[in-house]
Amino acid sequence: MSDPELLEKLHRTWVQALINYGWNDYAAIIVDAELCFDESYSEYEGGFYISGLAVYLPLSTYSIVRKNDEIQQILRDYFVLIAQGHVWENMEQFPLNYRVKLLSVEENWQKTIKFLILNSKDLNQGLVTEKVFARNGKEPIIYNEMKFASKSEIRIAQELEASGVLFFPLPLAVRHETGKIYEDHREVDFLVCLDGTFGILEISFHQNRYEKDKEKDAWFKKSGILCIEQYPAEKCYNQPKAVVNEFLIILSKHKR
Repeated sequence: MSDPELLEKLHRTWVQALINYGWNDYAAIIVDAELCFDESYSEYEGGFYISGLAVYLPLSTYSIVRKNDEIQQILRDYFVLIAQGHVWENMEQFPLNYRVKLLSVEENWQKTIKFLILNSKDLNQGLVTEKVFARNGKEPIIYNEMKFASKSEIRIAQELEASGVLFFPLPLAVRHETGKIYEDHREVDFLVCLDGTFGILEISFHQNRYEKDKEKDAWFKKSGILCIEQYPAEKCYNQPKAVVNEFLIILSKHKR
């Protein structure tokens, strides 16, 4: 009874509805989900019927949604809004069931995991982000064994991967000048190397941070990284290819 075309349309419209009403972060959660109708058997109906929607999420995202009633309520409200009449006539009683999207099993996966466990203590990628998230009871998002603070960052990472350029996501930079960790440590969204020239691509989530951002930019420029570009999070999420292409063109002009 499952209808793949209907599921695809519901998925696409659900994400768009969240974006249209300003819930971009929640749209980012749902865009990577897999949807499947739950089905139950009814002797009265004489067969199977749709009894709910299963929303399969990556483990890191699932843990966030499961603990947050507000996120669940907003996601549900907008699904009910777009699915009314397409699945059930009265969607108010229609259940959404969140489940973990199981990982595919690659060859020799145990060996790969053992390597990651043995070397995980040496990693400082996303260290500052992880500490900030921990204070707020949250977890970074994991994509391709890398930590990220948002889906916008993942979109940019995917485009940088596609371009074949060398890049460092959420790297911890240290220049010991004051002896104070939060003044001597900086974390950028992406450090990119193009033919030996380094540049920084930052994703901006907050307005009116001009002075703070300029101070951070100056800290890196002092060490010779002169190409530092800021892009709005919404543009990075919706137009990642355009953002990366523009950034690489600008970075290429800084070649020595």
